[in-house]
Amino acid sequence: MNGDCLKLTTYFGERDRTERQFLADALFDLHERHRFTTSVLLRGIEGFGLKHGLHTQRLLTLSEDLPVVSIAIDRRERIEAAVEEVSALMQDGLISLERAQMTTADFDRVDALRQDPRQTVKLTLFGGRGKRDGRRLAYVSAVEALRECGLAGASAIPGVDGTLHGARRRARFFSGNAAVPLMLLAVGSAEAVGAALPRVAGLFDRPVVTLERVSVCKAEGETYAAPEALPERDVAGLPVWQKVMVHAAEQDHFEGRPLYVELVRRLRQAGAAGATVLRGVWGFYGTRGPFGDHLLALRRQVPVHTVIVDTPAGIRRWWPLIDEVTAEHGVVTSALVPAMHALSAEHRRGGLQLASFAPPAADAS
Repeated sequence: MNGDCLKLTTYFGERDRTERQFLADALFDLHERHRFTTSVLLRGIEGFGLKHGLHTQRLLTLSEDLPVVSIAIDRRERIEAAVEEVSALMQDGLISLERAQMTTADFDRVDALRQDPRQTVKLTLFGGRGKRDGRRLAYVSAVEALRECGLAGASAIPGVDGTLHGARRRARFFSGNAAVPLMLLAVGSAEAVGAALPRVAGLFDRPVVTLERVSVCKAEGETYAAPEALPERDVAGLPVWQKVMVHAAEQDHFEGRPLYVELVRRLRQAGAAGATVLRGVWGFYGTRGPFGDHLLALRRQVPVHTVIVDTPAGIRRWWPLIDEVTAEHGVVTSALVPAMHALSAEHRRGGLQLASFAPPAADAS
């Protein structure tokens, strides 16, 4: 277990370019060159940023530049060595750094899960998206195992590019792309995660697993607590940021609209800094059984995740809006983001120096 790791996340548009190539290709060439332990490129389905222009797959004229999210994880010194290169490549978008604990072995002896079994954690597993467990895909079995162990929710999100153990795994036409990384995201108590982890990790070949501290704010309309009231700056004066994620299903609605559509619409109208929606292929949350696309289904039944990153004051401002839209559906989590840099031609916010603030302990989900 390596406790001094960083997760480098970038949010941008799929048509964003550097001087020579698409930004996504340039970033993953960089990931490959630095041989990051793991990284993944995820395509979004809806979102907006500092310029507040909406990008969505629902409307043809607005679907030409959908949001994409790049996530890279490695030891702190290796990520920090690449941050300036990443920042230099980007003209628009958002970059964040988050602390994580990473393990690639001994999944049944993770000390971090034993220290406080009631603490809520986010488990993220990176493995080949085409790995099978007998006659079904491994991520289907993994989601089932996570639900049986009592987690609050889980979702499998396929990547289109990435690295595993330093080796590039890129999706290509006319290929099964079985080795391209998939991100399995789950939230629950440390005790439940500890019980599920050996079983879930055993379904994949050499998976990479990270653990992060989060709070569960709501589940299926029941409120546990509002997002933590974090200070705007740490003791050294560095800015502190906050991330809220809404885990729901694409068929969840609020006032006649898909929940994620209404949430993005309201956040954009209210002036939030940005939001990105990612779509999974299989998952569950709360008491709902596992769901995903079926061959004969008339409508999509898949998980969706709305990611909102802002200042603590901004999150407090948008919380009543988020709370209202999730009155019946979804699981809502909150987490500290120690560094964020949002940039566009007209705006610059934040920086990439890590704030050192530990939020109060969260209740178990």
